[in-house]
Amino acid sequence: MTINEIIQQNEELQLRYARALNTIAALERKIAKLQKENKVLLEENKKLKKYNNILMRAIEIALTIRDREKQDLHLKKVLEKLKETGEFTKG
Repeated sequence: MTINEIIQQNEELQLRYARALNTIAALERKIAKLQKENKVLLEENKKLKKYNNILMRAIEIALTIRDREKQDLHLKKVLEKLKETGEFTKG
């Protein structure tokens, strides 16, 4: 191998190394973005689980009420309370 070939190969390797570093940096940015999104989604999931538990408990209670109108009233009150507290919105 001549000196010129070695220099050329070295330059090519430096270019590949620079591209690899750029790719790593881009991937690190994507990972950071995805981690942020994941954190937001975990919080949203936590809220949804809480609302689901509240609604499931309300349904369980409603099922123990024999009078249909009282069942409806109970469930309406639960939904109103959730809407009042901002913990439940149609969407």
